[in-house]
Amino acid sequence: MDFKEILDIFEVAHVSQIGGEGSEALGSSSFSENAEYSSDQDVEDTDNPYYGNNFDAETAVDCTDDLEKINMKETSSDQLMRYHFPDRRVAFMFYNCYGRFHGFAGRKSRVVKNTNGEVVQQTFVCHREGIRNANNALSRKREQKPTSRCRCPAKLQVHLDLGSERWYIKLFDDIHNHSFLDEKYEGMLPAHRKMSDYDKYQMKTMRKAGIPTSGIYGFFATQAGGYENLGYSRREMYNEQFKHRGRKSSDAEDAIDFIKDMCIRDDMMYWRHAVNEDGTLRHLFWCDGISRMDYSVFGDVLAFDATYRKIRYNTPLVIFSGVNHHNQSIVFGSAIVSDETEETYVWLLQNLVEAMEGKLPVSVITDGDLAMRNAIRRVFPQARHRLCAWHLLRNASSNIKDPRFVPKFRQCMFDDIDIDEFDCKWKALVAEFGLEDNNWIHEMYEKRKMWATAHIRGSFFAGFRTTSRCEGLHSEFGKYVSVLSNLVDFLQHFFRWMNYMRYREIEADYAGSFGEIVLQTQHTTLERSASNLYTRSIFKLFRPMLERSCRCKVEGVMQSGSILTYIVYKYPRHDIQWSVLFCQEKLIFECSCKRFETLGIPCEHVICVLVYLNIVVLPECLVLERWTKCAKDAINASNANSSNHRNPAFITTYVMFVERCKRMVKAAFECGKLEHIRSTIEMVEKHTSVLEAMGRGESDDMHSLGLQTGRSVGNPPRYRKKGRAVASSSHTLNEKKKKRSLAKCGICGLTGHNRVSCKYRGESNAQSQTHSENNVNYVDDEFVEDNDDWNLSMDLS
Repeated sequence: MDFKEILDIFEVAHVSQIGGEGSEALGSSSFSENAEYSSDQDVEDTDNPYYGNNFDAETAVDCTDDLEKINMKETSSDQLMRYHFPDRRVAFMFYNCYGRFHGFAGRKSRVVKNTNGEVVQQTFVCHREGIRNANNALSRKREQKPTSRCRCPAKLQVHLDLGSERWYIKLFDDIHNHSFLDEKYEGMLPAHRKMSDYDKYQMKTMRKAGIPTSGIYGFFATQAGGYENLGYSRREMYNEQFKHRGRKSSDAEDAIDFIKDMCIRDDMMYWRHAVNEDGTLRHLFWCDGISRMDYSVFGDVLAFDATYRKIRYNTPLVIFSGVNHHNQSIVFGSAIVSDETEETYVWLLQNLVEAMEGKLPVSVITDGDLAMRNAIRRVFPQARHRLCAWHLLRNASSNIKDPRFVPKFRQCMFDDIDIDEFDCKWKALVAEFGLEDNNWIHEMYEKRKMWATAHIRGSFFAGFRTTSRCEGLHSEFGKYVSVLSNLVDFLQHFFRWMNYMRYREIEADYAGSFGEIVLQTQHTTLERSASNLYTRSIFKLFRPMLERSCRCKVEGVMQSGSILTYIVYKYPRHDIQWSVLFCQEKLIFECSCKRFETLGIPCEHVICVLVYLNIVVLPECLVLERWTKCAKDAINASNANSSNHRNPAFITTYVMFVERCKRMVKAAFECGKLEHIRSTIEMVEKHTSVLEAMGRGESDDMHSLGLQTGRSVGNPPRYRKKGRAVASSSHTLNEKKKKRSLAKCGICGLTGHNRVSCKYRGESNAQSQTHSENNVNYVDDEFVEDNDDWNLSMDLS
């Protein structure tokens, strides 16, 4: 740490008490810092060595720059008495700086006031002045800390000259009754430990980036050249964080202020919140401008799920997601809710529709929660709702104990067959396992239009068959937050995670614009046409269709007016056929497999007909715009001047400014001349002061959008998962404890203990293990069939 940083520490130092000792001290040398004493000091002091305004300009100490010029190590007592100051603050900085170089620290002591109540005298003492209060020691339960007060008589007294209004040193006693600290320990005294404003700002910025405090402390130590040169400990960093949090009224209120601040920077930001009767936060929904623009293009398919343990209050986090033109998961909106009731999901979906200006999704996929299904039916009555295939297969393995059932149930779910053929397969499946009276089987058949491919075929789901994308988002986001995160930290890390996800889209755009695709199929012209239209990730899903089209043949053609019907079969099997309709007037193709309507990518049967008709360019009717490279061109052009897009000139200027500052610091210290370093510091201080003054003159109204809550919002109550009742009173808790004490053990049937403490537990575990081996529940995680058409749904990127 250089001399300049040492002086900055003293500038606002209020000396803390050493070792947790009491502020009151016993003995004649102890004084209260804020004591008031009436005195006749309003008359001229004839003992003043500067009487008559004979203050020497060379001994004036007005700022830290003047302190920097003084060699405190070699300053004698007579030389010290010659210095004078503009106020008591600078005088205390002077004495504390002197103590830093001599192995002790200063502490403010008594003040003397005149008859008008004005302070005319101030005494500064050694940090070891006084004695510990014995009464406080008796009441402590913890072990006593080491005693540091030893009645040290050293002190410095400054007095006000009424004529010049300068403070001069009236008394200086430099005799100590204790040993001084070694030079390597001087910076550890509380009076000499303080974080600079720049370190506080940098720590706050690094905390927003997710760097832990221990990592920040190590980074600062590396910059300072070692921990001994840092000037403060890790405890000061934690204290500064707690001090900042303590100034907030509530976590929820501060989180709302954070979102209001986001609204100022993003004019398309949307958020809503709801509170409970007691004023605590109940629900909080938000989505920024980029999410709203993404929804306008890719909002035809919506998936959402709830996850837990992402925040301190354990409240569910709901993320509304979809897929963009690079086959990447994107976020449309998010919410923190207090429960998972139907009314809660209705509130969320209604706010989502309002944020997206009334646009409704074409299809929705969830895990099948009843509250979600009812809410979707109320808010999105026209949307096609699909249930997660993974959850259905897991439920199948838990409800039907026969392990042979799950593979055959999966065939009924995913086979590309007609509705009549599905009904025949389902009846055969039920009869084979004797499940005619099984309630879960009846329930699944009633909901067959929400999970069977035979009924869903033709509805666009962008390749979604599971909520694995939602779970992938939850898993990725879990790397940015912890269960101890408060609401503000949670939101900061959430938007940091969103920025990273959106940067991946920029990387994919770059990859799509760099280089040319290497052609690999026989249909080079169609392949070239598709590579120019589709993004790279979608083109990789389309290329297998070109390869498989070579195995398809057109067997016959039937015409009905302007509509031609081509019969396509897969060589050499003539028993499997598909019908491809072609309207010559509108240039529209439609295949009986409905794969284009489901995935948005032409199937191999339609491509076979294109080759048969000698069409070398992929028709527009077979290109879904959401999968193309120009899918977002329209919204990017219309929102180019929106405030949620940072000015490129500002970003470039900022980077240039940071690089030039680094270059200046490096050049200043490499020159090795102290006067050049000082002149550079003075220049930086001067310009910084001007910029800070300009910044203070600007209005920064955080509530300019009229989004005030009207009243303070309390923190949300801690969420309890489904099935756990909340005790309403202490009486209810006592009743529950009483019931638990009378409950019988599940192993031996006796009261007074449970299964964990039962002495027969070992025998029971052996029996249960044997039973479980005979009743294994099989869950086939690899349920996705080896079909290139559906690889789109399993890409979690």
